[in-house]
Amino acid sequence: MLNARLEDRFRDHLGSGSGGREDSIRFAVDFVRLLARVLPDAISDGQRTAMHQALTARSELSDDEIDDLLKLALAPENRSAIEDHELRAFAGRFGHAEEEAMRAAIAEEIDLTVFGETYGPAEALLLLDSLFAVLADDGKISGDEMALLQRSAEQLGIDAMLVGALFRKHDSRHAQGDFSFALTGDRYMIGRSSAAEIQLPDPQVAVRHVDLVRTGDEWRVVDLGSGRPTLLDGAAVTSAPFRHGDVLRVGPYTLTLDADEGVLHAFGLKSFSALSVRDLQRKIGEISLLDGISFTVFSGEVIAMVGPSGAGKTTLLTAIAGIAPADSGDVLMDGQNFHSLLANDRSIVGIVPQDDVVHGDLTVEESLYYAGRLRFAGDVEPNAINESVDRVLKELTIDHIQTSRIGNAVKRGISGGQRKRVSLGQELLTHSTRLLFLDEPTSGLDPQTAQDIVGLTRQLADDGRIIFLVTHDLTPSVMSMVDHLIVLAPGGRLAWFGPPDDACIYFGVESPDGIFARLPDASPEIWGERYRSSEAFRKFVRTREHLLGLDGVEVQSDDAEARVHRSPWLQYTTLTRRYAKVKVRDYIGTAVLLAQAPILALAMWIVFPDPDANAMFMLALSSLWFGASASVRELIAERSIWQREQRVGLGVMPYMASKITVLGGLVAAQCIMLTTLTAVGLGMTSDPFFVDLPTLCLVTTLTGWVGMSMGLLMSSMFSSSEAAVGTLPLTLIPQIAFGGLLVKYKSMGWLAKMVSALMFTRYSFDASMRTAEKLMLVQAKGAREYPVSGVLGNLGFWGDNLGDPGTTLPELCSVLAISAVVMLVLSTYLTRRAAQT
Repeated sequence: MLNARLEDRFRDHLGSGSGGREDSIRFAVDFVRLLARVLPDAISDGQRTAMHQALTARSELSDDEIDDLLKLALAPENRSAIEDHELRAFAGRFGHAEEEAMRAAIAEEIDLTVFGETYGPAEALLLLDSLFAVLADDGKISGDEMALLQRSAEQLGIDAMLVGALFRKHDSRHAQGDFSFALTGDRYMIGRSSAAEIQLPDPQVAVRHVDLVRTGDEWRVVDLGSGRPTLLDGAAVTSAPFRHGDVLRVGPYTLTLDADEGVLHAFGLKSFSALSVRDLQRKIGEISLLDGISFTVFSGEVIAMVGPSGAGKTTLLTAIAGIAPADSGDVLMDGQNFHSLLANDRSIVGIVPQDDVVHGDLTVEESLYYAGRLRFAGDVEPNAINESVDRVLKELTIDHIQTSRIGNAVKRGISGGQRKRVSLGQELLTHSTRLLFLDEPTSGLDPQTAQDIVGLTRQLADDGRIIFLVTHDLTPSVMSMVDHLIVLAPGGRLAWFGPPDDACIYFGVESPDGIFARLPDASPEIWGERYRSSEAFRKFVRTREHLLGLDGVEVQSDDAEARVHRSPWLQYTTLTRRYAKVKVRDYIGTAVLLAQAPILALAMWIVFPDPDANAMFMLALSSLWFGASASVRELIAERSIWQREQRVGLGVMPYMASKITVLGGLVAAQCIMLTTLTAVGLGMTSDPFFVDLPTLCLVTTLTGWVGMSMGLLMSSMFSSSEAAVGTLPLTLIPQIAFGGLLVKYKSMGWLAKMVSALMFTRYSFDASMRTAEKLMLVQAKGAREYPVSGVLGNLGFWGDNLGDPGTTLPELCSVLAISAVVMLVLSTYLTRRAAQT
């Protein structure tokens, strides 16, 4: 009625100028009518200007026409609505039939809900933005005005996070991050509800968050059980004294008490950032893994991602994080290509896997320090890293265990919840971490510890991060910490994105854990299509995109930001120190490895009374075994750690070099110890044998490094230690059979000789014997001394002519060295490829 009357008057005013602009005029009239409805009787010049600017931004009317429309809309006769008591008086005079007709006409009057449904999310958001601008013309929004705006947003179908964003945009106090509340009473409720005496309008604040109660001359904070954490001086509390100088944390707000002035100061400065996923698609053949996934999340939000096995949770996570990008679609951070940002600085994203990928032999403090050293740029001083470590220890409340060894399933250490915090802390060392993915963070934890971990997650989000929580735990204690729920149906179909409470209504269940039981009621395709056509999709997906202005935006790669430089040399030295410390801390395992050499030397003293070809072969075989057994598990055991650190910029070359350095030193110590003890015990260095001990140590050490390279290659090829260790005998037994001792090389057939040419023991055995002048040759008639050339000739390693020594010692060592290098190159390639899968 009023809209129609206003539109008719405006058309009459425009006259012939209204032709062909019916839709624009109708929108302008509806728009300004709804704006005028919320204003007080007295309109300020600032409010009139704000209304004029809002109409200019959307309508096709000229400035003069907008001025004329505002005059009409703000006239008292066009602003007054018919109240219910007026309708009753109307019925008393004209009858109930006329009253019903009047009520029907009023029902057709456009309101905020109809406006949002009629004109769509972009115009609904524009109207709400204009309402904020009009009411905040003095830079402040009162509690009553905020309540009005919240109701308006609900009627327009705009979610609460956008209301908070618009509040931060228009309220100058929030822009400065400073609010003050005079405490003249004895009890104040703090929350985002309009009924709260101290209203903090932000979705991260619970509706009823905490009570502030005066007890005598002191104040006390009492948590209201909302599920959201209440922190006093960094510690979660349910009830505690609140004194002058204490820091109370409620959502993103920091509150301090000025007891002398009787004033509560709330500091709510908060950066606003958005991650947008647009139409992600991924297929393998005809199988759909992601099917048109779209949503937008803001800084400060916790998003729980749920769905049955095979629904695409991990695929979506890896697509967003750039680990395995989707076939099509965009991922944007504040309007920029998110994957381009990641290429410049990978520390933007933190991924905490389900298993705690930390070194159990390090202390908590050491683990965080080494993680920081690998994440920070090369020019960052150690003191700065230590400061970040201290900050994270306090932020995660694990500073009391900083010198405790982490431990693992075998070695006792800190608790499972504390290990989860250490794993999480590695991703929080850099302030640039803006996005966190947590994969089943409560898995395997007791209920209280799980609740503590989720509460910690909520606190991290309140600090301005975006957190994705992949979980199957939909209990109330977890859902109370969650802002939005992503439900994926099989095949990567988005069945829901929005608040958990709204999800229960949408799926017709009493609690979120009942959603899983509803998914089989329809096919994944139907669930996906049903949500895309729902009002919830418009409210929670499209409206957010409109706020960010992403409609029709083509994403461009942006390489303008400076790439964080991490020195390969610094990575190498850091990894080497860490790996060496891990080996030293694993004193039992390292002691067993070092004890192998004297034990085998003792066995050789007992078995071999004199140096002969058998003893030389055992030296070669033992050295190969030292290297292979020491390294065959190493890459597998640390693969999850390597993959995690590779995502933040760790290079494969520094990583492999650190392994080679530490393992190479350990294997060299074993080989030199075995060779020296055996040579001295068997009298190899004295007359008549005169073994060149330094050269023999070089040959056995080189053989040990070949074995180490072979072990690393097997470790890079397999995904389980059992498979790699099981393959070790298959590689060592042929080394014995075709090494040239059991069957003389000159007695082998052509095929056996070809296989023997691939055996490392064949070259190490030959080279070892060439370091002596004489060796014993055991025959049926007894043992006799023979020149090395004779023994080599008997085995077939010396040519038929005395002038043809066969393969020389330098050539044999070169073959071993080249073999080691080739296997290390293959190991490096396979390790890099494993990080990309």
